[in-house]
Amino acid sequence: MKIDQVEVIPIRIPNRVPMKLSTMLLEFQDNVIVRLRAGDLVGIGETEPIYGFQGCGESQVTIVPLIRERFTPLLLGRSPFDIERIVRDLENAVWGNPYAKAAVINALYDLMAKALGLPLYQLLGGCYREKIPVVWTIGIKDKKKMVEEALWAVDRGFKLLKLKIGALAPEMDLQNVAAIREAVGPNIGIRVDANGALSFIQALKLLTGLIPFNLELVEQPLAIWDLDGMARLIELLGIPIMPDESLHSLQSALDLIMKRAASIFGIKLAKHGGIYYAQRIAALAQAANLPIYPGNQPSTSIGSATAAHFYAATWNATWGGDFHVGPAGWLADDIVKNPLVVRDGYAFVPQGIGIGMELDEEKLAKYTRKI
Repeated sequence: MKIDQVEVIPIRIPNRVPMKLSTMLLEFQDNVIVRLRAGDLVGIGETEPIYGFQGCGESQVTIVPLIRERFTPLLLGRSPFDIERIVRDLENAVWGNPYAKAAVINALYDLMAKALGLPLYQLLGGCYREKIPVVWTIGIKDKKKMVEEALWAVDRGFKLLKLKIGALAPEMDLQNVAAIREAVGPNIGIRVDANGALSFIQALKLLTGLIPFNLELVEQPLAIWDLDGMARLIELLGIPIMPDESLHSLQSALDLIMKRAASIFGIKLAKHGGIYYAQRIAALAQAANLPIYPGNQPSTSIGSATAAHFYAATWNATWGGDFHVGPAGWLADDIVKNPLVVRDGYAFVPQGIGIGMELDEEKLAKYTRKI
């Protein structure tokens, strides 16, 4: 079996509602779909760049030509099972660019699983869990609207909420968290995420004030580079600290472990370069006795199903995570015929061959952009 066609498809899907983060407002998602054809078989991957966010220096306008012009010649005529050699060739062709590599690498894994007639999780080690607890993320907005969204999410079955913080005055963040805790009660898990917007002093003061609200974890309170500050917050506060932006490569994973700057590893496939690299980061976390937060950037059911298979086969992915999948998450629509099921606070791992998703060609054409 040899790869005989590489198709790169940029898509734009609007968000269901604009998402206000500490550093920007997200109104749509510009993702990239890659289809690898080998005879009658098709492997599909998706990547979800947000330029300038979480240290991402890639976008559709860089990813699409890179895959078409630099990666495609390295893929044509190759067996997808030569994954180690292909990854090395991609690395030798271009240093970095994990988001571009993620779409290609994840499509290779989907193609391999389809060639074997297996669900992807079987290729990755088997199904350790059949469903994954899902976090509902609430952007920064008026307190009343944040409370309304929290109650709406809980009514839909979500038992875990993540609140964005860091763009408002600290007392307003405190008021928002307090109001939501009062509204949802003590049995709903609450996490907060500053997306690296706080200084050490700001984070220490704000997070100390949030302790009474029984936070499960704090995501990326400090800048990407401030690992010493993250370690110090863990020591002083006793609240689990989870790096997201700071965990972007194998080398960064080692740095976080050595500096004791992480209580949990927040993994996102696109950010790391796809399944190949995420598996190795998960192994480092296992060696350091760290659990994994099963994250995923805003995607269609293609990217979210790929992530679900990966976390289903990764035993230390024990926390609930972000699955911003299609209309069940941030996006207003999806591009598949059988969207990933998110129900009662869980994402259910697809049981079909490969990632278990079939593209809806009309929807795909509707959201395809010309680049």
